[in-house]
Amino acid sequence: MTSRKTKQNPMSKNKNNNDAEENYEFYLISNQCRFGCGYRTVEGGRQYFAFHGVPNRNSDYFVNVQISEEEYKQIKSQWPKRSYSSAEASPFKRRFIDGHMVLLEGEDRLL
Repeated sequence: MTSRKTKQNPMSKNKNNNDAEENYEFYLISNQCRFGCGYRTVEGGRQYFAFHGVPNRNSDYFVNVQISEEEYKQIKSQWPKRSYSSAEASPFKRRFIDGHMVLLEGEDRLL
């Protein structure tokens, strides 16, 4: 009888991946009208971001912006994960995307 080694999911919770979990989080709110938030570690500190995607046939045009930690917490508490239409997502875009500093934008480009 031989034992088989299986690959672990790199983002699974275990002692070896605690650093990865603390350095990055991605919270996808809706897959129909793609938007959400997250954070990443940049130069030893957390950088919080929000993103919004506009579908274009076979890809999406994403805008990723910097937000505050308070905005990040507000999004996580007030925007449950579910499918939203473009009309339902427009308040998110107005509040958390428009007027914020752009970190990255382009076709299929997410932080």
